[in-house]
Amino acid sequence: MKALVFKKKIRLQVLRRIFVIVTCFVSPLASTAQSILPPAMEWHGESEKLIAKSNDPWITPAEQASFVTTPNYNETINWLKKLTSASPILSMISIGKSVEGRDIVMIIASTEKNVSAAALKASTKPLLLAQAGIHAGEIDGKDAGMMLLRDVAYGKKKILLEKANFLFIPILNVDGHERSSPYNRPNQRGPENMGWRTNAQNLNLNRDYTKLDTKEIRSVIKVINEYDPALYMDVHVTDGADYQYDITFGGISEEGYSPAIRHWLINNFKTAADADLRSKGHIPGPLMFAVNDRDFSQGNIMLVGGPRFSDSYGDIRHLPTILVENHSLKPYKQRVLGTYVLLESALNILAKHGGKLKEATMRDKSNRLKDLPMAWKVPQMNKIASVDAKSTEISGQATAKPDSLDLLGIAYEIRKSTVTDGEYAEWLGKPVSVTIPYYKPTQPAELVSRPKRYWIPAGNDEVIARLKLHGIKMETIAEPREVAVEMYKLKEYFFGNENHQVQPFEGHMQVQASVEAEKRKQLFPKGSVFISTDQPLGDLAMLLLEPASNDSYFSWGFFPTIFQRTEYIEAYVMEPMAKRMLDESPELKKEFEEKKKNDSAFAKNQNAILGWFYGKTKYFDNRYLLYPVGREF
Repeated sequence: MKALVFKKKIRLQVLRRIFVIVTCFVSPLASTAQSILPPAMEWHGESEKLIAKSNDPWITPAEQASFVTTPNYNETINWLKKLTSASPILSMISIGKSVEGRDIVMIIASTEKNVSAAALKASTKPLLLAQAGIHAGEIDGKDAGMMLLRDVAYGKKKILLEKANFLFIPILNVDGHERSSPYNRPNQRGPENMGWRTNAQNLNLNRDYTKLDTKEIRSVIKVINEYDPALYMDVHVTDGADYQYDITFGGISEEGYSPAIRHWLINNFKTAADADLRSKGHIPGPLMFAVNDRDFSQGNIMLVGGPRFSDSYGDIRHLPTILVENHSLKPYKQRVLGTYVLLESALNILAKHGGKLKEATMRDKSNRLKDLPMAWKVPQMNKIASVDAKSTEISGQATAKPDSLDLLGIAYEIRKSTVTDGEYAEWLGKPVSVTIPYYKPTQPAELVSRPKRYWIPAGNDEVIARLKLHGIKMETIAEPREVAVEMYKLKEYFFGNENHQVQPFEGHMQVQASVEAEKRKQLFPKGSVFISTDQPLGDLAMLLLEPASNDSYFSWGFFPTIFQRTEYIEAYVMEPMAKRMLDESPELKKEFEEKKKNDSAFAKNQNAILGWFYGKTKYFDNRYLLYPVGREF
């Protein structure tokens, strides 16, 4: 019977491979996209010895397919279920469900007797949380993690768990993973079947860490809050230009809110991880983003996307976070093996230096900046360096000399397009070494003073609920309370992106505004909450509640009702009232005359004039354009 089952499995595997081959044959556009990629440099490394033999009973589906394909959701879950059921040191749990009903599973690898969230949080062993497939077409981490778990359970890698614990999420974007096609990600060299970037709601999970719209990211934040990992790793695959590096990673830089963690990542993690990768035949490097978004002739820029992204979110909540970006133009096997080496290295580094990391994390969590930057900018650039702002041309006069980077690059030539009449880079597949400018966002931008606490009215229950999901501590008042606070009044505002294009982004209509602070005695009703900034997540609370932050709930459009007026006044009332106001106040009359003189459109608009006077009266709605969150000092 077992032989019959085995033969059926082999037959199914053969049929699947035939299907993939036929699909590629009848999909000329997909195969053409792969064939016109820049030439790949030949690669062989020590990490190839990690690949299981063909007769190994625990060979992974990717290894069995020679890394040509990656297993689908059901194949992945079934393989992991079999592995974890057979191993006493592995267990699999669901951390949530997607909107299409798929379980988001997490593997717990530990030699502890009690592997509950509370027990692992209290353990003296440092805990690594690694996730793959946040963008489901970038699935290297899944197959690497499956290989590593196999070797931990049945190979020679159980030693990794002697001084560290491991949590692994093989597929975060489980619905996007099943929107698999040879037509996805034409700029990536394998696997043949790639998942989709966004989830079933067409939302990018790596833009959701602050707003928490998706079940997937809510599940991850719940894991972070309950297990309190020492190190968080998010595995991606790049887009963009060509270079020699196959494994690049960031979360390691001069800017940010966690200086002690940053020092550990630079001096402990990066040094050891780079050495491990090189010893196995890989070429590690920094995150690569060409300044001109084409080649590196103008330099490389370190982009900071803000806490909507995993690495910046980790930074603001003082959680050591590594963003991995494997190079899309390297073969799939090479990328998977490099990821395996990096995951193993992370566990070894935690085992050796986890105590120092814990100390660094505690220092950063206890730090309370008096003035908190809402963003970071490159000193040589006028604009904030953002991942979502693809155009990052250097403009303005340089205020400081940029760093330099000894780039392990790939030769290219600039060609004249016969299609667009523009220019494009043609990568030639030949290694070159050059020194280029390296722009880093080390300058704080939009400093905001730290209040003692924030007050949020009970009517903003959705914002309160999402703040709780982040793990931010707050207190709810049982009776109405009048509080002396500072509040923001909006002066000018617009909906849409920074170019004033009114269009939705990630399911929201964003808003930007200039504000004016005013002191008020504000009555907060029963059910309102106050949030102290004297807590480990106090910095995160500030970025979520300050309108100057591009990732605040204000900026994401969670306060739309403050932009609407609900009471008006008729002209037959306002006209005589305006005359009386001018007669009784010479100062107002002077202000009115100057307003007409400097604003010709206003001077010709009767409704605007009467509205201006209406705004000077006590009848005007004093909550119109008032941001309802109070700042107490």
